[in-house]
Amino acid sequence: MKPFLSRHAFLGMTLAGALLAGLSGCTIQKKGEGGNKKVDIETPVGSLHVNTQVDPKDTGLAVYPGATRAEEGDSKHAASLSMDSALFGVKVVAIKYHSDDPPDKLLDFYRKQLKVYGEVTECRGSIDLEHGKVRCNPSSLREEINLVTGTDERRHIVSIKSEGKGSNFALVYMQTRGEKGTL
Repeated sequence: MKPFLSRHAFLGMTLAGALLAGLSGCTIQKKGEGGNKKVDIETPVGSLHVNTQVDPKDTGLAVYPGATRAEEGDSKHAASLSMDSALFGVKVVAIKYHSDDPPDKLLDFYRKQLKVYGEVTECRGSIDLEHGKVRCNPSSLREEINLVTGTDERRHIVSIKSEGKGSNFALVYMQTRGEKGTL
């Protein structure tokens, strides 16, 4: 299983933050070792926050009963990223899990949960989120099933893939905004 936030991506974001540090009035804080990392960068033009210690409640969805958090080495397969500036803001929270149950049981569970956020779109294969629309990209190479709901500003996604007799799945929350404010 590949982590949502690989060591290279984490390093890349840290380096990007270091470049932003060239601006006066910038502060960078890096905390944690192994899979528990947190980076906070504050500049006069915006901020970037990355955290690999993620609370499942931050996705707005319950964890499927009996599921276990996906872990590999020091990677927890979880990340929370938020960028905030005067022009835009984005927040993404993603956590990966494993269940011994087949995908159909997870699909039933999450279809019901996602309905509270609006109409649920089901895609077999990858998805594109463009201009308020969810577009399914069916592919024989991608075996996951994605459930997507919400608005342009707030999306909830559950991605489920068969793994042996069980399932791997990810819970994802995405929030965007067009003007300065708290994410």
